[in-house]
Amino acid sequence: MFDLISISDAMKLTYEQKGILIDVRSPEAYRNGHLPMAENVPLDDILDEKYRFDSQLPVFLYCDTGSSSMMAARKLDEDGIKAYSVAGGIHSYRGYLEKEKDELWTMVLAKE
Repeated sequence: MFDLISISDAMKLTYEQKGILIDVRSPEAYRNGHLPMAENVPLDDILDEKYRFDSQLPVFLYCDTGSSSMMAARKLDEDGIKAYSVAGGIHSYRGYLEKEKDELWTMVLAKE
C-alpha cells in the first residue's frame, strides 16, 4: 500500500538523494511551474507503463491536488515500487517553482 507524505518531507528527502520527486501533471503544466528537483512523468505514462521506474529509491509523486498522484502511487505500489503521494499536491506548496520561459528556467513564487 502506498503512503502519503507532506510536500516538505518529499522535497527534503529528494534533496538528500533519498528519493525521486515526480510531477505527474501534463508537460504543459510542468513547464508552467513545478517543484525544484522534480522530473515530469505524466500520469498516463505511468498508468500505461510507458515509463518504468528501476530505482531502488522511493518515488514521491505529486499533481495539482493529490488525486492523480494517488492513482500513480497505487499503480507503482502494485508494480513493487515504494511510492508516496504528496498530500494536497502542488496547491499545498508555498515556495518557489521552477518555470520555463523563453527556453530558460527561472524561479517564480508559487501562487497562493
